[in-house]
Amino acid sequence: MPESKVRGLIVILLVAILLLVLYSSDVLFMPKLLIFALILGAAAVFNKFDDLVRNWFVFLAFVYMTDGLRGLIYYLTCKLDLPTRVLYVLRGEQAIFGPTIPSVTLQQAVLTPGAATGEFTGLQKFLTIIHGSHFVVFLVIGLVLWLRRSRFFRSYKISFYSLFGMGLLTYALVPTAPPWMASELFGLVPKLLHFNVALYNAAAPDLTTGFNTNPIAAMPSLHAAFPALCSLILWRLGRWKSLPFHVYTLTVFFMIVATGDHYTLDIAAGVFLAGIAYQVGFRLAKAEVPAAASPKRAIAIGCALFALGIGIGIFNRNGFRSAPEAFHYGAGPRFADMFDREAELADNYGAQYYFGSYHLVRGATGRALGYFEKALPLSRSFTERKNAEMRIKQCRGLLGK
Repeated sequence: MPESKVRGLIVILLVAILLLVLYSSDVLFMPKLLIFALILGAAAVFNKFDDLVRNWFVFLAFVYMTDGLRGLIYYLTCKLDLPTRVLYVLRGEQAIFGPTIPSVTLQQAVLTPGAATGEFTGLQKFLTIIHGSHFVVFLVIGLVLWLRRSRFFRSYKISFYSLFGMGLLTYALVPTAPPWMASELFGLVPKLLHFNVALYNAAAPDLTTGFNTNPIAAMPSLHAAFPALCSLILWRLGRWKSLPFHVYTLTVFFMIVATGDHYTLDIAAGVFLAGIAYQVGFRLAKAEVPAAASPKRAIAIGCALFALGIGIGIFNRNGFRSAPEAFHYGAGPRFADMFDREAELADNYGAQYYFGSYHLVRGATGRALGYFEKALPLSRSFTERKNAEMRIKQCRGLLGK
């Protein structure tokens, strides 16, 4: 296919995809779409449009599709009432560090009193930028490899295909709550402020809906796994020249603990999976390299994956909108280990309120009322008391009392 036609097809397809996404979503900012545009621009500058189609298009479409799959896993976890876990990783963290987990310790170090009222410091803003960089940095590393060390690009892609697959599979098999949720819903650890989300929403309301598609996908931490895998690849290629990137990787580890997004055990699991993906990528890449796909075939596969990703995203959005409370993290997931310890949580306001919310969204109004009535005398603040009273009034109204 002539390069001019390939170039025209790519531009038309990417513009069409962008318009479809913006039309079908309330999200105003798509980080991955911006990096896709950067890769497209690099291809234009270096006159590598044919290589772009052969080497990038399917991979980019796959990466885009995984965002939809994360949301679909959350949708199915709530819809099918699959068990979600809170305690196993928290108990493991406390067994290592004691009752005060690292997220609490780091928040005490990096947060100032004004953070609770929205007065954030430069450090908190910097950590939030590092958090957001996760969504594009691994693609930038791929871009550098493609332009400078192209013979390793196949290993890079295989490694990330493997990592995405293992991560999504674990999210589906073992949905796990992050530290901030264990704190916010159940008070199992001292209060954690999810300050990065607060900063995102202050800068661009609803921004987090573009990437926070599954709030119970804490184990393993792909936030840790992505830079860890890039660090392994760059160390193989550049040794000590890659040291600045390793500093970035360690900063990401610090950040995701400080924000309450992950436990250190989530990070350990993510690094472990990154090591497996690295081995898979470089071992499979040694096998005989298959003939490169034709541009037409690459475009066909890429378009199919993009379309699938957009379709899954629209399905998720419509499902979440149809019953917002049923998919809220405070009512939708079934935290099985909390139900298993229901008797032990009789004096826990958060647990009683969650049990009530869980049953309410499933139509068991009478059971929900009982839990909210138990929660009311356990309330520790004006807000908690008003929330319990509001739910009690709602349940009684539904029951005709």
